[in-house]
Amino acid sequence: MYKVLLVDDEPFAIEGLQLLINWRRFGFEINGVCANGEEAVEAIRTSKPDLVVTDIHMPAMNGLELIEEARRQGYDSTMFVITSGYSDFNYARQALRLGVSNYLTKPVDTVEADDMLERLAHELKQKQERESHREQAKNQEIRQVLFSLVTEQEYENRETAAHVISGLKAQTSQWAYVKVRFQRADSGQIRTTIQDAVTREHCCYVVEHEQDVCGILWGESSLEAETLQGDSHRAFAMRLLSALNEVVPNGVQLAIGLPVQQLENVSLSRSMAIQAERFLFLHEGDLLFAEDIREQRLIFNPESLREVDLIMEHVENGSPEQVSQSIREAFSELVKNKTSPEFVHIFITQILFRGLSLCKELGGESKELLKDTAIYPGHQDYRNIEESAHLLESFCLKCRAMASSLRQKQLGGTQAMVAEYLQEHFRETFTIKELAERFYMHPVHLGQSFMRKYGKGVLDMVHDLRIEEAIRLLKTSDEASCAIAEQVGYKSYQHFLKQFERRTGLKPAEYRLKFTQ
Repeated sequence: MYKVLLVDDEPFAIEGLQLLINWRRFGFEINGVCANGEEAVEAIRTSKPDLVVTDIHMPAMNGLELIEEARRQGYDSTMFVITSGYSDFNYARQALRLGVSNYLTKPVDTVEADDMLERLAHELKQKQERESHREQAKNQEIRQVLFSLVTEQEYENRETAAHVISGLKAQTSQWAYVKVRFQRADSGQIRTTIQDAVTREHCCYVVEHEQDVCGILWGESSLEAETLQGDSHRAFAMRLLSALNEVVPNGVQLAIGLPVQQLENVSLSRSMAIQAERFLFLHEGDLLFAEDIREQRLIFNPESLREVDLIMEHVENGSPEQVSQSIREAFSELVKNKTSPEFVHIFITQILFRGLSLCKELGGESKELLKDTAIYPGHQDYRNIEESAHLLESFCLKCRAMASSLRQKQLGGTQAMVAEYLQEHFRETFTIKELAERFYMHPVHLGQSFMRKYGKGVLDMVHDLRIEEAIRLLKTSDEASCAIAEQVGYKSYQHFLKQFERRTGLKPAEYRLKFTQ
């Protein structure tokens, strides 16, 4: 709705304008009323109406003097309509000189008023569209100049750049670069939220955007600098993170560069934001300020690659627990030593390639190993080191299981096929007799030959597989142990407890507490 201010020293005239004219029909609403020109000047300053309808003859400051004062104070876009019971050519001529949009004689004719409002609404709409286009072009020009500054590129039109920079300097006291990283699948919602947040700020622009990254340049107004004592860039970052988390909970990370006072130095803030993002990979939270890590350095230590051999040894010959433990210990050291993200990616890639090579040597398919996994060679968009460790652990456990299965196949014989069947169907309920019939063997012979080959009976292997799967679920889910027992194939919870304690020495709840801390 367009805002209207009514100005007249006669209360009945104000009441007539309010009641006789259907303002809302044409998209107008009365925003205020004033009894004289001096009050109206203050109302224009505070409420900035789109249209002012004023009487000419008023004490202290008449309508024409009101219009002249408003123009002098810079309210050139405000539309004015004058009303008067006098039909005077000199008034009309002076009103035209001041840019008055219409002249209504008292008493107001409603048909004439409707025609006027319809025309003014059309003019206001066109004016808003023109202003919107100018504002968009201006913002685009500002973003291009700021992009050239943060990336240290020369803007093609130096005169335009100097004008833009001069205008921005007059509004702000310091600048900070904010780098926002998110998942590509969430980019639409994230970009919309960022744009809404940027629009609400005093001087803030999105200057860089890729598929999963946005670069924001935030300017602090002089008033904020006085009241918040230089911490307003932190307040903005926290507001932005809060707004983004409402849309995609825990789906974004923010790295904020060191604030700089000179706009020409914003590339420094950007480079420090990039450095802070590298630390954010090792950081537990989703927000990191460059000033908080100013004295810290990331390292690149090839000696850490020795841990790759230990992890692969456990993948080839160790238990699932040994695989998980070796990965946790290796990543704990990487964090402790403040290892650079680039080196962590090399560390992960080494294990991935060796795991793929192992399975290929045993006759497996690498694409099968990478199926349904979120980690693969060349991928570097892991959220943080904790996520990287979790994904690598899942890959290594899958690699270990596949390598074990492939070795059993290489050994040949019915017993290997029985073992493969058990790995795929351990959750199901069947008897030794049913299993023997499936492989055309006598139950006694199957049991004895299986024991000789694997050093354990068929039922023991079924229990081992079930408990191994239960351990994985205890570590990776919040499901109750009774639900897990049912998932892995036990109809009796007490039977599950007995087998679990026999193999781990702990109750399920104790195991979860010990190995998930």
